[in-house]
Formats: sequence, structure tokens, C-alpha cells
Amino acid sequence: MKKLIIITCLGAGLLLILMPRYILPACEYSGEGHARMHCSDTADAVMIVGAVIAALGAAALAMKGPFVLIADAAIASVLLATAAYLPNVFGYCMSKNMPCHYGMVPGIRFISLLALMILLTSVVILMRESRKRRSS
Repeated sequence: MKKLIIITCLGAGLLLILMPRYILPACEYSGEGHARMHCSDTADAVMIVGAVIAALGAAALAMKGPFVLIADAAIASVLLATAAYLPNVFGYCMSKNMPCHYGMVPGIRFISLLALMILLTSVVILMRESRKRRSS
């Protein structure tokens, strides 16, 4: 489980750092000549959250004990849920022809929710394993 949490945090964090700028860029970064808009603020916020999630994944490498690992995964889960909700907070272009609307925002939500499901599943499994160890 430790490896799964580390890989999920590092992978999701790196994808959330790279996606709004390079993979599925916000309108400002798309190269189509768009000015800075609300989606650029969303992209910046998501990149910051992605950096914190990646740092949590790197910190999990040094962590020992199931409860510390559970706490790490729980914090990363909260941050992933935050990343999925950030487009609603900062806003993005409502035109279906804008790159942030058809690329960046769905990509952010997909990565965040997929990683969130993996982390929540691993937290449940870790909690069950720790209960079994304590009762034995």
C-alpha cells in the first residue's frame, strides 16, 4: 500500500503541475493568442496544489508506520478534492471553443477524482490492516 500511495501522490501531483501549462493548457498558455483570463488563475492554483501533493508523495518515502501513511493519504485526498473544485472557485471560460473548457478543466477533474478514489481505497485497506494487527 505504501508504494501505491507514493506513486499516486507523485503521479497526480506531477500531472496537476504539468497539465494546466503544458499537457492541456489554459487559454493563456495554449499558443492561440488568448489574454490572461480566469482560467489562468485556476491553472496557477492547481499547479500549487499539485506541487503540495507531489511533496506529500515524496514525504511518504521517508514515513514509517501505517498511521502516518494514512494521515499523508488523507491530506492528499483533501487536496485532490480541492483541486477538482478549484475551477468552480476561480472560474474558467464558459465558451465550449476555449481550450480550458474542453481540455484543462475536465483533465484536472479526471486526474483528481481518479487519484482520490485510489487514495481513499488504500486508506480503507490500511485501516483494516492496522486493526487486524492490533487485535492479533
